[in-house]
Amino acid sequence: MSEKKKAFWFIAMLSALVILPFLGETIFYSKGEPREAIVAFSMLESGNWILPVNYGTDIAFKPPFFYWAIAAVSSLLGGVTEYSSRLPSALAFLAMQLVFFSFIAKRKGIKTAFLASILLLSSFEVHRAAVACRVDMVQVSFIVISLCLLFRWDEKGCRGIPWLAVLLMGCATLTKGPVGSIFPCACIGLYQLLRGRSFWKAFFLLLPVGILSLIPYAAWIGAAYAQGGQSFIDLMLEENTGRFMGKMSYESHENPLWYNFLTIIWGWIPWTLVLLISLFGLKWKNIRVLPAGTSFGERIRKAWDQFRSQSPLQLFTWVVILFIFIFYCIPKSKRSVYLLPIYPFMAVLMAEYLLALVQRGAKVFKISAIIFASLCLILTATFIVVRLGLVPDSLFGTGRHAAENVAFMHALKEVSLSIPKWCLVVLPLIAAVCTWRGVVKQAGAYSLLYSIAGCMLCLFVSLDAVYQPTVLAVKSDKHLVNQIREYVPQGTVYSYDGMSFYGVNFYMNDRMRHFEEELPSGEGYVISSEKENKQLLEKFGDAYEFEEIFLTQKRSCDLRAKVYMYKFKKK
Repeated sequence: MSEKKKAFWFIAMLSALVILPFLGETIFYSKGEPREAIVAFSMLESGNWILPVNYGTDIAFKPPFFYWAIAAVSSLLGGVTEYSSRLPSALAFLAMQLVFFSFIAKRKGIKTAFLASILLLSSFEVHRAAVACRVDMVQVSFIVISLCLLFRWDEKGCRGIPWLAVLLMGCATLTKGPVGSIFPCACIGLYQLLRGRSFWKAFFLLLPVGILSLIPYAAWIGAAYAQGGQSFIDLMLEENTGRFMGKMSYESHENPLWYNFLTIIWGWIPWTLVLLISLFGLKWKNIRVLPAGTSFGERIRKAWDQFRSQSPLQLFTWVVILFIFIFYCIPKSKRSVYLLPIYPFMAVLMAEYLLALVQRGAKVFKISAIIFASLCLILTATFIVVRLGLVPDSLFGTGRHAAENVAFMHALKEVSLSIPKWCLVVLPLIAAVCTWRGVVKQAGAYSLLYSIAGCMLCLFVSLDAVYQPTVLAVKSDKHLVNQIREYVPQGTVYSYDGMSFYGVNFYMNDRMRHFEEELPSGEGYVISSEKENKQLLEKFGDAYEFEEIFLTQKRSCDLRAKVYMYKFKKK
């Protein structure tokens, strides 16, 4: 077997082992994941695969491909669960990982491709998206693979139509909208312009590609409009053009320009720390931002010429990173996941930089190895201290989040772990010992680099398998569902609030309805956040009698407030 195949299968097996086994361990603990999963549930229940309705009146404002994927997987696995709803994201990441590895290995070598894959697998932002029931990783996978296919199409002289790229771009638009087609076409178009192709030639080459890729999205829009009418169109315009132009009816992830820079730094944790440490070892006196020249204008022209004269893949990598990053600096709405398509290409540049440091035998790897081995030791030691009950509750004080933090600690202390789970707890400790052994024996920079990666991956696995499921279960609204079921084992439960109880609705199999919209007759039960409770009683007190059933001790993870439950009766 060739070195390339060995590396490919190693990356495939390692990625699968890190991502797949623990997808279902953590129950839903925020509004985002159950909001997506319930759409697939309603598809399977209603048979409406175009514009399904959940919560009685809520329609999905995102295109349906991601929900189709969840529904298809869930049909095979016996129902929509945490595991089945996260599996499409995981599979999308694995596909992107392996395609991108092959793409880079062919053009930049196995070492660069291998390290870039390890960097992607151990990036906080990428890992988080790969194990979440959210549309982002599926869309990103289609975009990144399409970019690779279009680059290959350009290498072959743009002969014919790149049908596979068109198909994947069509899937990307059916996942999260037109950017699934815009990004690949714009990036390869800019690349061609920088390589000397005329604007009109590039435009007419890419025009049919772009149009063909938008056909599936346009077909869904037409079918959804036939069901949802003008209200669907208004919602789609607000979520797409309104979000980009900053003209939404509500504030949606509005952040300043510097937010995108911050999210990139945060998203590459823990590698951000390694890169930061490496800066102290660079010879800054020999580094120039611009090449030498007699005037500033000449230096700018030389820099531009150097940028354009890079190798084809290097230039394309920079075009993808800069275009997508700048694109998402324009709208007011900014989220860290929007920048996910640039992570694979950033990983290539980072891999080349780290391999260059390896060649110099830089001390950064020894320092970083000590730091990450220490983090693994600290995590394991902290868990043991908590299990032994040596941390007093008073340590967390009496602040707003004190009770929740104490509950987290008690969950870790009291959770029952099987032997395999204990092995996963000890995994970071094993990684730390191996890394320390390499440091003591003065292992080479290359070995220490992968020891650092090993520590990171062991931390991720241990967190996904043991720590996160235990701690985040405390936050989940699944406990609220258990309380509600004691009073309403079957039938509808109403809610009153500006937002939906997404987690509760998922775990109650879409039995929730909006009280203020349905105004039910007779008797029933309604839940409301502590913030909106007074408004509920004042607004509907003349028409209904309300009897308080309970007030939760914990805050809802969806609404960040305690929840009242009332039994109501129409007067």
